[in-house]
Amino acid sequence: MKATFGQDSWQTIIHHSDRMRVYEIQLAMNEHANHNFAFPFDSLLTVTDGQVFLESPIEETTLKANQAAWLTHNQSMRCVAVSPIARLFIIVFTNQTSRHKKKFERFASGTEHKHELGSGITHWTVENKTLGKVEWVMLPANHVEPAYYLKDSEQFILPLNHDDSLSIIYDDNRQETITESGIVIEQGSSRSLVNQANKPITFLSVTTPYPKHSRILKLKGPH
Repeated sequence: MKATFGQDSWQTIIHHSDRMRVYEIQLAMNEHANHNFAFPFDSLLTVTDGQVFLESPIEETTLKANQAAWLTHNQSMRCVAVSPIARLFIIVFTNQTSRHKKKFERFASGTEHKHELGSGITHWTVENKTLGKVEWVMLPANHVEPAYYLKDSEQFILPLNHDDSLSIIYDDNRQETITESGIVIEQGSSRSLVNQANKPITFLSVTTPYPKHSRILKLKGPH
């Protein structure tokens, strides 16, 4: 359900489960620049377009596109758009209240631990083994991942290139374009991500709970 604050300002819940809740929020500077919130569980806020100013009772900071911050449960927050349009996502980790730091912990793609695979895929990984695994992932041009699944974790995938080039192939060979609002893949569901563009594409991946086991490759059945 979408709650509107004006013609170009709104908030919607795009996913809710016993693992995580995902909010998508758009703020327009000229009609609803200020947005206040507090969540009962620890959360991750990431900006995909524009820039926002964040203010808590003890601190203030700014976040630009492809930057993120951990938020502590029950922490009152004021979020202000400082660009004509600001678009952000908040991933709330249901029932998780382990964070007790009141200060923002900021991080960004390109500044975290970088790992390049032989396949050409590049990962920038932020690990929080209590809440989940956060990665910016760059897929090479025209790349098709081997099919795999995560046994006990949900995964939120958010493309950062808004050209409909990232798609997903499910176990039944159904292929679906991943929109700019992202997609959540349930635990145990087989998936293969496809970059259909002739250039690399980057997406944000949030997996919770933290996967204790690596991804499990899906073996092809006999023809």
